Amino acid sequence: MVMTSTIITPRESRVSLPVPPAYIGKQVEVKFVLIDKKDTPKPATRLSNMFRGVFSKEDAESFNRHVKTMREEWDDI
Repeated sequence: MVMTSTIITPRESRVSLPVPPAYIGKQVEVKFVLIDKKDTPKPATRLSNMFRGVFSKEDAESFNRHVKTMREEWDDI
């Protein structure tokens, strides 16, 4: 079974849906499901924001130097 799904916000009581060519002439199921705002996914938190303030300034600078060195070594490969 192939399924196509999309989330829309209707502006009126009628909605027009594009039908994939492979579905023409075949029986399809159309559902309307109200999405509760509390169920909508939250935007992903950036990894850098999750670790902000975890390292001391000195540790962060040391880590950044280490990462820079590693990336330069990758370029040499």
